[in-house]
Amino acid sequence: MSGEFRGDFTRDTFDPRNNFLRVLMQQGRVQIDADWNEQVSILLHYLQTLAEDLIGPYGGPANRSGFQITFDSQKDVKDNKIQKFQISTGNYYVNGILCQNSKIDEQGNEITSISYYEQKDYPLNEDQDELPDVPFLVYLDVWERHITYIENERIREVALGGADTASRSQVVWQVKVTELEAGITKCTDIQWNNLVEKWQSPNRGLLKAKAKEDQQQTDACIISPHARYRGAENQLYRVEIHSHEAGTTFKWSRENGSVVFPLDIDSSNSAATGSTSVSVKLKQWWRDERFGLVVGDWVEIVDDDSILHQWVEPLWKVDKIEPDNFLVTLKRETESRCTVGQNPKKHPQLRRWDQKEKSGVNLVDGAVPIVEVKVNDENWITLEDGVQIQFQKSSSEKHSYRTGDYWLIPVRTATDDVEWPQLNGKPVAMSPHGIVHYYAPLAVIGNVSSSPEDCRRQFKLFDTIDS
Repeated sequence: MSGEFRGDFTRDTFDPRNNFLRVLMQQGRVQIDADWNEQVSILLHYLQTLAEDLIGPYGGPANRSGFQITFDSQKDVKDNKIQKFQISTGNYYVNGILCQNSKIDEQGNEITSISYYEQKDYPLNEDQDELPDVPFLVYLDVWERHITYIENERIREVALGGADTASRSQVVWQVKVTELEAGITKCTDIQWNNLVEKWQSPNRGLLKAKAKEDQQQTDACIISPHARYRGAENQLYRVEIHSHEAGTTFKWSRENGSVVFPLDIDSSNSAATGSTSVSVKLKQWWRDERFGLVVGDWVEIVDDDSILHQWVEPLWKVDKIEPDNFLVTLKRETESRCTVGQNPKKHPQLRRWDQKEKSGVNLVDGAVPIVEVKVNDENWITLEDGVQIQFQKSSSEKHSYRTGDYWLIPVRTATDDVEWPQLNGKPVAMSPHGIVHYYAPLAVIGNVSSSPEDCRRQFKLFDTIDS
């Protein structure tokens, strides 16, 4: 999985290096989510690879290519500064992923373009999110978002009492801008590869995971307390980068970050900006203790805006639980910096994380500081029940950690061990499993008096043959 999927999954078994063509179900066998999800991943990998091989890293069909950038010099320019621009409707492919820009008016007619400030998956404020001075680049940022019944009520089947069943993967495309050096007016002047590496560095962190000792103990009196996984349940641990600023931190979940509660938000219980204490009301209670909350848990309040912008907020600590009223009181020392969780239309929710402050681990705003090491046997961080991780130093350059990037660690009671790649009996240092972003240049806006330089690529579906 390369998106930000925080579902209740057993594990992710898809690996393109296996060259599997299909998953074959057998009669009378146990069915699990991993097989179904791997079949979908195999098909998606095939289709997106085929599209990328035929189209290239990005491109649109000549007859209905979308995402052309235009602006009206009379309406969209004020005080010699571009206030907004238009994005044409249509299709565009980025790394084989279909991006569709479409909008229908109240009469059912298709609108030919939308404003930069009307993007569905990139909520912007025209007063606060001003465009930079020219010249600047307009580009596409494409990634996958996990959608559950919390974000889309229609996923649930009312005939089954609204049971939580399968979730969805959604293509998110965001038209963004970045400043360019003075004098750049053409697409060929852009150092595109350098920009992509700036947004998504190939060195975004290296993680190792283990539960068993690498070498078998021969003395029964010197068995390490972390020699095996000691939990009672099969788990899918998620280690996720929380803050990528000075003093990078991470958070972790034994349930892949899937323990979430939709919030019933109104003016009396919203997490107001600048607050250090808040009581929030849950729309529903948890079905058992494993998927519930206890005093002392660390949680975060998220909504559509915070997820789509990848905003970083200090985590909250559960201070009080009132089951009769579905109320949870949260506290933290650091004041909030943005208005996350205050708009009920933005699907606010509470997500539980499982790190705890203990001997040798001092949390920063509820998250665990990252300490990188070069020596294999040093600074292993114990999550719980013998599961350990280690952040590895890069031999070449400093890592560029990015908020939201994550690693998945399946743990199984049958083996008392983690499922993690090994080399010569040692765990391998792995790059993040996600989130993977794909980028495409759209236009260079060099000045306010001439049309943008179009950076899109187009292809013809059929060549016309004269008979």
